[in-house]
Amino acid sequence: MDHLAKALDQLREDNLYRTRKLNSTAQNVEPIINGQKVLSFCSNDYLGLANHPKVIERFVNAANESGVGTGASHLITGHHESHNALEEELAEFIGCEQVLLFSTGYMA
Repeated sequence: MDHLAKALDQLREDNLYRTRKLNSTAQNVEPIINGQKVLSFCSNDYLGLANHPKVIERFVNAANESGVGTGASHLITGHHESHNALEEELAEFIGCEQVLLFSTGYMA
């Protein structure tokens, strides 16, 4: 275990040791991190809609109607009608035959 302690000490000495910082704000482009307002260039909220009142309202409505759990794979527990409706609307919007939603960008 001594080699791990030495490796951690070396990271600290090289200013490469990372610690978690406390974010005290909702998702936005100017979060308050450790009490200081900063500009975030690393958010997944590409369109800046995470705090939009209409998005929050629709999210709450959907959670009240369908719950918040994923259950399991669509092939096991079924493809939810709301996902199917979104895929159909997106396909029509972009003018293609079909759209397939992925739960993360990593899966796409």
